[in-house]
Amino acid sequence: MSRIACCFLLISSLAAAQPAPVVGGSKVPTGAWPDVAAVIAEAGTCSGTLVAPDVVLTAGHCIDIAPYEVVLASTDYARGGERIAVKAARAFPAWWDRFDAGVLILERAARTPPRLVASACTANALLKNGTPLRIVGFGATTPAGDDRNTRLYEATIPILDAYCETDESCGEAARPKGEFTAGGRGTDSCFGDSGGPAFVDTPAGPALVGVVSRGLDVPGQPCGNGGVYVRADKLISWIQSVTSRQLTRTSCDGPRDAAEPVEEGGCMAAPGTAGGAWATASLLWVLARARNRRRGGSRP
Repeated sequence: MSRIACCFLLISSLAAAQPAPVVGGSKVPTGAWPDVAAVIAEAGTCSGTLVAPDVVLTAGHCIDIAPYEVVLASTDYARGGERIAVKAARAFPAWWDRFDAGVLILERAARTPPRLVASACTANALLKNGTPLRIVGFGATTPAGDDRNTRLYEATIPILDAYCETDESCGEAARPKGEFTAGGRGTDSCFGDSGGPAFVDTPAGPALVGVVSRGLDVPGQPCGNGGVYVRADKLISWIQSVTSRQLTRTSCDGPRDAAEPVEEGGCMAAPGTAGGAWATASLLWVLARARNRRRGGSRP
């Protein structure tokens, strides 16, 4: 598919909306999680994680809202932090159908150290039903997702379906082991958390194991019922191929999965090419939920 056709599909589909603060969580203390980024865009906000000195990993649908800046080392992106312009943004190829992920290449390296990423061996060993994860993000904090939050929140949630094998919200193209579901019972990611991290504890410290994608396709409020997360280890080869940066990964003993095949491509977008505001982002979320019911998912 040509780059023009690919980008046309991204815009015309509206598939997988804007960002998924953390519902049922607590405010992050000053100095904690400096590598969690507020992703500022023309049409809303998302969250992300610094995975290389000048690379932020976020959700694929967040590329479609034209990010132009990230804020790092902040617990309130409206009041301070390290602000860095986005030089280029790239979505994972066919992100709406497989891995809802994208990368932001920054104008310069951040002063903040990047986050350790969980390798496949770590993810396979630790991603079990019931395993606690920590989610962190700048998203909405109410189940309706209608508050205007700019602060960083965190929460601990359990994994529900470690391999995304049974929930209809999971995507067929991401199987096997490409996604997992977590959260619920009032603790969840929400609008604005899209692209943000799910961390798992390892001997080397908290490692990035998941990326906020969408909410579970269940009735009720848009946030609080649990969500779908993309496994970060499935993205490592692709991120390194499109950014020419090496990520720092966990190591572990025992058998390892074969390396993920490198998938070239994805739509590259220059920052600041779209208009709109929170209303646009909310509309995208609603459209994404409707679309994802048909394919079995939801939440940006």
